[in-house]
Amino acid sequence: MIRILLTFLVPLLLPFVVYAVWGWLRRRQALARGEPLPDLKGPPVVWLGALGLVLVVLVLGGLSLQRGEGTLGRYTPPHVENGKIVPGTVK
Repeated sequence: MIRILLTFLVPLLLPFVVYAVWGWLRRRQALARGEPLPDLKGPPVVWLGALGLVLVVLVLGGLSLQRGEGTLGRYTPPHVENGKIVPGTVK
């Protein structure tokens, strides 16, 4: 569950969160200076969504390039020795 959250949901929603924080900071800054509030009619949903999808693709691409266990070796499946389960290994 956490893997799905970190792989898909966080990169997809990150641009929306950054935009919301930026808008909040702009409003706060304008109020502190006594200026009129900035005109943020609405978030550019299409652009933020597209940027989120690009981030998801980059995360998936990065994960696919990570090295894992080598494909060479002999796999020994889990088995029972002396009443204890011995996990599978690659040698």
